Amino acid sequence: MTKMDDDAVDEEMLAELFDLLGGGDPAGLIHACELFLTDVPARLGAAEEALSDGRLEDVGRVAHSLRGSTGAFGARRISQLAERLEGCASQGGPQPGALLAEMRVEFASFRTILESRLSSITGS
Repeated sequence: MTKMDDDAVDEEMLAELFDLLGGGDPAGLIHACELFLTDVPARLGAAEEALSDGRLEDVGRVAHSLRGSTGAFGARRISQLAERLEGCASQGGPQPGALLAEMRVEFASFRTILESRLSSITGS
């Protein structure tokens, strides 16, 4: 595992999620991961749209939601960025667009990690 993975992933949280949802029949885990992998990009898009419309309150709500869901999946770095975005939106801080762009990059990395873990369970 690289240093980036260490910073990006809460291994304990991710392992707990896999144990909780993947015990015996991995169908629940696979379904949860599929939802996560489609939901996060959709919410990032919603935050970008809200930002372009100047709806910072909505950006903050989406960021708060992303902070929780990404944290629950062990996506530590994305969750941290979401927390910064939430604060930026509520306090009118600089560069929320840059935070969203960084979140997309981090999500792409986390997607690779998550898909790799799933393939080790499913054999695909």
